Amino acid sequence: MLVVEYQKQIACTTDILLDALLDHCNLDHFFNAKFKILKPADKDEMTGGKGCIRQVSILGISFEEQITQADHTGICYRVLNDFPVRQHRGEIRFHKTDEHTQVSYRIQCQSPWYIPKFVLKAILQKGIQQCLNRLGDMYDPR
Repeated sequence: MLVVEYQKQIACTTDILLDALLDHCNLDHFFNAKFKILKPADKDEMTGGKGCIRQVSILGISFEEQITQADHTGICYRVLNDFPVRQHRGEIRFHKTDEHTQVSYRIQCQSPWYIPKFVLKAILQKGIQQCLNRLGDMYDPR
């Protein structure tokens, strides 16, 4: 199992982060990918939250992700159909500290035989660092 993680202090509340990361159609501000909602969240869940399925298009391929949990503690999702990687799970956790929120982003998955683990790890690491750095830049008071 391949695991990548990144943490960043971001100068905003967990609610603001949750809203930004559940605004699927605008996630291209943080990731080098396009997102399209295929199925809205389950009944009685927040917009874009649990049950929502989104199509992700990146590097010429498309795949589907489903939000499995979304609340003030964070967001969890999984890639459906084990493509392009197997057993992909993503976890973004929020921990409030004074005027900041500590954000931890963790991805675990299995690399397919045709992608060397070190290559996949580098791609995923770059993606989550970029996401949190761009998100942090958005709320940086400087």
